[in-house]
Amino acid sequence: MNDQKRYDVIIIGGGFAGLIAARDLGEMGRNVLLLEARDRLGGRAHSQVFPGTDKVVELGGTWVMPHYMPEIGRELKRYGWELTGSEAGALEFRWQFGNADKASFPIAPDDRYALERALFQIGCDARRIDTTRPRDQQDLADLDISVADYLDRMDLPGSVYDLLAAFARIGAGAAVGDWSALMALSLVAAYDNSPYAWFASVTTRFRDGTGAAIKALSSHAGEIRLNAVVKSIVQTAGNVTITIEGGDSFCATSAILAVPVPLWKSIDFSPPLMAEKRDAAVRGHAGRMGKLWVLAEGLQEGFSSFGAHTDLLLLQTEYRLGDKSLLVGFVSPPSTLDINDIDAVTQAVRHHAPEAKVISIFGHDWSTDTFAQGSWMVNPVGQLSAYASKLQKSEGRVFFAGTDIATRWIGWIDGAVETGRVAAEQADDFYRREQSL
Repeated sequence: MNDQKRYDVIIIGGGFAGLIAARDLGEMGRNVLLLEARDRLGGRAHSQVFPGTDKVVELGGTWVMPHYMPEIGRELKRYGWELTGSEAGALEFRWQFGNADKASFPIAPDDRYALERALFQIGCDARRIDTTRPRDQQDLADLDISVADYLDRMDLPGSVYDLLAAFARIGAGAAVGDWSALMALSLVAAYDNSPYAWFASVTTRFRDGTGAAIKALSSHAGEIRLNAVVKSIVQTAGNVTITIEGGDSFCATSAILAVPVPLWKSIDFSPPLMAEKRDAAVRGHAGRMGKLWVLAEGLQEGFSSFGAHTDLLLLQTEYRLGDKSLLVGFVSPPSTLDINDIDAVTQAVRHHAPEAKVISIFGHDWSTDTFAQGSWMVNPVGQLSAYASKLQKSEGRVFFAGTDIATRWIGWIDGAVETGRVAAEQADDFYRREQSL
C-alpha cells in the first residue's frame, strides 16, 4: 500500500475544475495529490495541432466570454491570458433552412411576430431563474420539461420552431426531445436573460489554446499522477482512501471528485453515494455533440453556415492557410453523422459549401471516450428541479466539483472554475475543523 505519505486532500480529475481546486488548496497551504485517469490533463478541454498544419485547434471545450462569465474573467486577469475570435476575417453568413436565398433570414415577414413572441416568452421565463442558486431551491418544476414540449406549447409556425430548435441544439448537442428546457433557460438567464446571446455571443476563445491555460494551472497544482484510474473511494474514521487501477492506494483527510457525472458509477464508494447521485450517474445526460475540423480548398471567402435539418448543424471558417481553409463543424442529434468518416463528412460539408474540396478531417468522439461518456453536461428532464443541490452536496469526507454540477454555467469552462473554487473552500474548511478537534 502506497501509504508512506498522507495528503491533506486528494483530487480526482485533472480538468479545469480539478486543477483550480488543486491550485487554490495549495495556496491555502494544503498538501495535495491530483489523480488523472488520462495520460494528459485538461479533461474535456483538449488542444491539438491539426495534422499537417501549424494550427492549434480545440477538440473540446473552447469558448469563454468574460462579459458573462465572472469566474473565468478573474482567471484571465490573474494569468494575463488573451482571447481571440475567428482569424478568418469577416464571414459571409448562410442560412440552411430550405430557403433558396441562403443569405436571407429564414423566417417569412408574417412569421416574425411569432418569433418575437417566442423570444419574449423565453426571456420572461429565464428571468424567473436565479443563477446563483441550485434550481431545486426555486419554484421551477413547470419549466423542467423537454425543450420539444416547451416549444410545442408556444404553438409556433414550422419555420420558427425549426429555427429555435436549431438554436437549442447548437447550445446542447442534443435532440430537443432529450433534454430539459430548464437547463436551456438557465443558460439564457446566465446570458443576462438574452436568447439572442445564446447564439451570437459565442465568439471568443483562448488565443494560445486551452492547453496553455491548463499548463499554467498545472504548474501550481502540486503533485500530479497521470494514468491513475480510480476504482474505489473508501471513507473510514479520520481518513479517505483512494485506490487506483493496479492496486496503489493513497490516503488523505478528504477528497474532491471532479470528473463527469456519468463516471461516478464506475467507482466503488464506501459508504455508497446518496440515491440522487447514483441515479444521475446511471441516467447520464443527453450531450452528444460531435465537433470536427475540416481542411478544405476551393473556398474563396470565409463563411458561417447554420442549418436546421443538415448533418452539420454549423460549419464555419476559423483559419485561412494560404489557399486553404480550416473549418470547424458541429454535429448534433438527431443527426448520426460519423465525424471520422471522411466521405460522409465531405458530403455534409458540400451541403453548406458545394464548392469545397475536403482534404482532411480531425476530431475526437467524446461520446465513445471512456473518461467523458458524452460531450458537455445536458441535463435530462426532471433532474435540475428535483435534486440539483444534491449533486453538489458533500458526502462525509468527499466533496464534488466539475462543470456538470455547476450552479451558473452548467457545462461550460466557467462552471468548472466555479465548482473547483467552491470545492477547494469546502475541503479547506473541513481540514481546519478536523485539525481543531
